[in-house]
Amino acid sequence: MRGARSTLALFVLAVGLGGYAYFVEADRPAAPTEAPLDAVFDFESDDITTVTVTAENGDRTVVDKADARWRLLEPFEGNVDVTAVVGLTSSLATLEMQRVVAEPEDDLDLATFGLAAPRITVGIATATGIDTSLLIGERTPTGGDVYATLAGSRRVFLMSGYLDDTFNRSTFDLRDKTILDFTGDQVEGLEIDGNEVAVQLRKTGNRWALTSPIAAQADFGTTDGVLGRLSTGQIASVEAESTDNLTQYGLAPPRLIVTVRLTGSTATLLVGSAAGPGRVYARDDARDLVFTVDETLVGELVQNAEAYRRKDLFGFRPFNAESLALERDGETWSFEKSESTDAGAGWRRISPDPGEADADAMEDLLVKLSNLRAESFVGSRDGTGLAAPVARLRVTFSDGADFTNEERVTVGRPDGDGADAEAVFAVSGDEPGAARLNTRAWDDAMDSLNALAAPGNTR
Repeated sequence: MRGARSTLALFVLAVGLGGYAYFVEADRPAAPTEAPLDAVFDFESDDITTVTVTAENGDRTVVDKADARWRLLEPFEGNVDVTAVVGLTSSLATLEMQRVVAEPEDDLDLATFGLAAPRITVGIATATGIDTSLLIGERTPTGGDVYATLAGSRRVFLMSGYLDDTFNRSTFDLRDKTILDFTGDQVEGLEIDGNEVAVQLRKTGNRWALTSPIAAQADFGTTDGVLGRLSTGQIASVEAESTDNLTQYGLAPPRLIVTVRLTGSTATLLVGSAAGPGRVYARDDARDLVFTVDETLVGELVQNAEAYRRKDLFGFRPFNAESLALERDGETWSFEKSESTDAGAGWRRISPDPGEADADAMEDLLVKLSNLRAESFVGSRDGTGLAAPVARLRVTFSDGADFTNEERVTVGRPDGDGADAEAVFAVSGDEPGAARLNTRAWDDAMDSLNALAAPGNTR
């Protein structure tokens, strides 16, 4: 009974609270919404045609838009950092007054706000006929906002402090800082030549291959990673807009010549000597300026051929494999993907003993084979056991093109009781040397083949 009385009391309390919320709180007026802040300008970012920034460091930079494209006009002509300029113009078009602190009739001294000699001036001209300047003074005592006004006006307002860095742009901030000007879809090859390294790679479709100093499949991620840093990376500083003395920068002759072969043209980076902690002098052969780049980029460029070599033993993945043939212990196991059914694509064992292969067991084998990777490479096949291989594999697969790729791999294990007695070596096609595989990974793959051959895994 005591429990029933407690439950009834809680029910009555809940009903009472609900009634209070409905009859009392519902009559209260809604909290007033904050009035929207006043916009500083009445134009859209697309209306802006010219921006002139005088930064805190004294740089005066003029950028102009012609045919919907921004360009640098002063202090020299050139390309702009599009992201920086678009961010600047968007911030101008959406700039709001956080609060008005002085009206013209107040007749206050603008020096009080750091506006008699503004730290930053941003001149704006628009296609709609506006020609004005934003003057930016000191930060407020709390640092959260910045005093600002418009040229010819004595109305002082606050703008958000985080915008200070957006408008305080030097010439370097607004100029194009691209290391090399190209896009990935133009690339056909990469060549790096210097005293420390000499590597050549060529691209066919979406696959990379080393052509010198060895002929081998190249790692797509490594090669595209280097090219990505060259095309999207930015210069760290500009040392000279133009110079006749490249020797002082280690650029005559250069330490490295990096040539990106494009469709119908090339882009070439010359790499020179160290420019101080963490930086190296460099030059785009198509431009006069000398600049610096991060030394980590140069570290990637001086990698030897082995770093570019494909580490994956196979290029297929379980979902795009079409057939597999594996010769081992004098017996050939051969599988082909069968036609798709409602349950998905299946696999058939062609030899020995034709029949339908267990889908899970086949998937496990394909996963383990496709995950085989080189832990390192050896330059000679002596002592690798490849002269009398323990297995030969052939895989066909589709990579989305109209043709089928085929890869052949030979696997060897050394004889004897030496240091490499448990090692596993493999070679793809007729590539030079051999790849050292993880022994456990290879043994696991063969265990999966054994499982696939077990009774009950073929029908």
